[in-house]
Amino acid sequence: MSSAYTVRWGILATGMIADLFVKDLILDPSTRNVSDVKHEVKAVASSSSADRAKKFLEECKVPKGAAAYGSYEELVKDKNVDIVYVATPHSHHYQNTMLCLEAGKHVLCEKAFTTNAAQAKKLIETAKAKNLFLMEAVWTRFFPLSIQIRRFIEDGNLGAVHRVIADNSFGDNVEEKYGTTHRMINMDLAGGCLLD
Repeated sequence: MSSAYTVRWGILATGMIADLFVKDLILDPSTRNVSDVKHEVKAVASSSSADRAKKFLEECKVPKGAAAYGSYEELVKDKNVDIVYVATPHSHHYQNTMLCLEAGKHVLCEKAFTTNAAQAKKLIETAKAKNLFLMEAVWTRFFPLSIQIRRFIEDGNLGAVHRVIADNSFGDNVEEKYGTTHRMINMDLAGGCLLD
């Protein structure tokens, strides 16, 4: 049997979603019955400091040897990184993803991909022109249930689908929980229910 293909990741940002992603990413692939690919975190960047990136690596228990950077520009220059996971707030996804693409890195960008269609179109054009992988990290697409429902629809098992009603929400009073200036609420930072 051939050895597993190694995907070498850079993590751009050190917040909660990056923490969850990295801890899952570095799990032993055999726990998912996967043997043809493995993931390694090669570098992490924090916009605040290299020390914050180092602390993130320690908290996530990333194996020794990963670089810690205090800027995103340093991360995208790292030759040991093939693909970057962009985990910044979505108001910054366009600029951070473009930085990665312009540096020749493949990108997995957290949702919401961009704040408008024009930004998404430009990122897609840039990725295509540079022959780079670019994807929005929409986790529901890969849920076993989501995959099975798509198969049912494609195979015609459900008949013709005329309408879908879905609810993906939470019942919190967001202003009470986050205040009125938090990025989840602040419209200047693309806050609100449509984008996050």
